[in-house]
Amino acid sequence: MKLTNYAALSFLFVLSACSSDPVQKDLLNYVNTELPKVASLETEAVNGYASVSGENYTSDSAMYYTIKQTVLPKYEEFNTKLNTIQPSTPEVKAMHQEYINAAGDQMEAFKLICLAIEKQDPEIIKQANSDLAKGRALLEVWRNDLDEQCKKHDIKLDADKK
Repeated sequence: MKLTNYAALSFLFVLSACSSDPVQKDLLNYVNTELPKVASLETEAVNGYASVSGENYTSDSAMYYTIKQTVLPKYEEFNTKLNTIQPSTPEVKAMHQEYINAAGDQMEAFKLICLAIEKQDPEIIKQANSDLAKGRALLEVWRNDLDEQCKKHDIKLDADKK
């Protein structure tokens, strides 16, 4: 399954006029300061998984080793740091919680993949794939909400980075 890495999307080029809008200020901090702190960790984890899944799958042992040695440690660190981000407005807090929930589903899926390989259990793989799909869907919700909040609060994300 393909994972989408949203934190790694570069939001560094967010444009806005100065304003007294607290949500706008919180969004600007969120996309310009907070998300870049976790982006590389998510990128490393997602790239690690992509290197052993889908078209790049070669064997269960290669997948297991990569997930255990690279994907899970990086994704767990990403998830921990993601959980430390504390937006100040209800709008951004709610949106950020979507990202946290999506990351939790993705992390659970990686753990289940390892368990499925250990037990050679296709039912566990089905659950892992379900968790990956759920996480991906939540990431889409988060991204749509981010786009909506940015539009609502007069913030333009650099179109080349979307």
